[in-house]
Amino acid sequence: MPCPFFRRLTGDGRVDACADQRTGQYARKSREIPVPEHRTVRCTECSGGSWPRVTTKRGRVGIRGRLLANAAAVGLNALAAAAFVLLAATSARTAGYVLAGIALAGVALLGISPSRTMSVVASGRPAVVGDRLVAMLVPQVLLAAGLLVALHAAVPESTAAVVVTGLLLLLVIANQAILADTIHRPTITVTNLPGYQAGRALIVPAGVVFGLAPALVLVVGVFAAASLPPWPLAVIVAVATGLIGVVGAQALGARLRGVRSEVALSDAMRRFDPAFALHFSAPDNTEYHVTMWLPYLERIGRRWFILTREPGPFEVLSRRAPAGVPVVFCPVIEHVDDVVTAGLKAVFYVNNGMKNSHMVRFHDLTHIQLLHGDSDKASSYNPVTAMFDRIFVAGEAAIDRYAAHGVVIPREKFDIVGRPQVESIKVGSADISGMTAPVVLYATTWTSHYEDANYCSLPIGERIVASLLRCGATVIMRPHPYTERSAASARHLLRLQQMLAADREQTGRPHVYGPPASAMSLLDCVNQSDAMISDVSGVASDYLYSAKPFALTNMRGDTPDSFEASFPLARAAYVIDAGAPDLDGALERILDDLLRDDPLAATRRDMRTYYLGDFPPDSYADGFVRTARRYTE
Repeated sequence: MPCPFFRRLTGDGRVDACADQRTGQYARKSREIPVPEHRTVRCTECSGGSWPRVTTKRGRVGIRGRLLANAAAVGLNALAAAAFVLLAATSARTAGYVLAGIALAGVALLGISPSRTMSVVASGRPAVVGDRLVAMLVPQVLLAAGLLVALHAAVPESTAAVVVTGLLLLLVIANQAILADTIHRPTITVTNLPGYQAGRALIVPAGVVFGLAPALVLVVGVFAAASLPPWPLAVIVAVATGLIGVVGAQALGARLRGVRSEVALSDAMRRFDPAFALHFSAPDNTEYHVTMWLPYLERIGRRWFILTREPGPFEVLSRRAPAGVPVVFCPVIEHVDDVVTAGLKAVFYVNNGMKNSHMVRFHDLTHIQLLHGDSDKASSYNPVTAMFDRIFVAGEAAIDRYAAHGVVIPREKFDIVGRPQVESIKVGSADISGMTAPVVLYATTWTSHYEDANYCSLPIGERIVASLLRCGATVIMRPHPYTERSAASARHLLRLQQMLAADREQTGRPHVYGPPASAMSLLDCVNQSDAMISDVSGVASDYLYSAKPFALTNMRGDTPDSFEASFPLARAAYVIDAGAPDLDGALERILDDLLRDDPLAATRRDMRTYYLGDFPPDSYADGFVRTARRYTE
């Protein structure tokens, strides 16, 4: 299929196609969209954005996983073959039962391993589930055959029952992959859409269906080992076969009704007549990208819906979406066509996910990038952002950031709308120098997928927290949600939590950490603190609105001038240089400024307008709402 990314406005207003585009047009069902001759632009689908690089890294992990899975399959086959020989051709049946048990445990582990539940939406078919079940087929057949021979040897007069059981069991095992292909066909899932009724769920969960064959093989082993009469076993297998037949018929019916269901969805969407949509493609546990924008998208006052591309975020956002806002899960690109209506005017995006290009191809819509935070990190000047029609930014700093890093985007593409999420942040008025026990928010980021984007300060976190405790501060420890993706970061975080627990026990200071801190919103953390220590992230920009003092960590060893050039917000922050020869002494001096003297108070006031726009505090978010309405009318 040709690359779906095909439009990007350049500085002279012309439209470029991806450099990897090899055809002159991109077909979308009922219409042909012309693509100009390609030049030198590479899109997110081919190499440009952050997600493809993540995919590359995960691809290496995936290759390792597949090699291990292949090795496991070979080992299972060998174990199952050995068990079959021992059970069917020798008198060493005890050893055969042992090997059969080990092999069956391996089959179970192979069936429930994480890769079995990987998303199938990229390929549009249940490749992972189906391939895994095919790999499980041979050892299951060998084990079932060996155990049935052993059962017949134990109960010689049971030939008919053993034959019936064997044929039914073979039918169950052989149809697993076919059933997987039928059940796991990618389909659109919708919640909260008036006039649309989703198909009925399977009478039993798919996992139960796929677990029946190994379970039945185990039951055969129990009957053989205990020399039990096989006719009850035949009845059990027959009932299971009937259940699988009913589920298969139900799944096949749903598959045959798929086209009609998609037509019904398109009709329901036309009746709903949304003015705009929010498109979201991201891994699990990133739903906060969307939830931070939900209240402000609601204020636009138009009908809208959320379009998700992965199942995990769909489940979460279905629960958290405002009343009356449909949430649609479109696993493959073809499904996106079914939810785009004639009345749709704009689509908002909150990240530079690779699948955004599936929606941006609709040239008659206005595509608006919001992002999910404003910071001096590389994600806030990603060149991929240039493909959107409009880019909403908090202040002039964001526009200058793109230009400073060589990302050329026409000035007229930007709309300064402020950062509406900060509207409820309380502006600090108390003089921190008079506080005897200030509350300090320590907000760390994660390690990122790449070393050059790793701003995480947890490696020096113990020294930072120890310095805060010596100052008599109460600490709110708020790590990034992705922190525990790194084993080293998880260990550092655990040590910090232990330090805070020990100090709370000793001094009674009400430090907040662990689940209670995670349960707090960022807004709560900001409002309950008197100062902050943060890594380079969007949290620092948001905290700037409070006018309260904050420090930034410099984890890359940049010189002060270089650090300020890369991260201009540092001009309003007290910078903790992780590479300082006397870090503990430097921390003591920095905390004196942060918690007592605060010489940067005036600089923060000036930087607040530059980073967060100049909007009245009592109607700060209205700037975003007014601008968004202009593109959704």
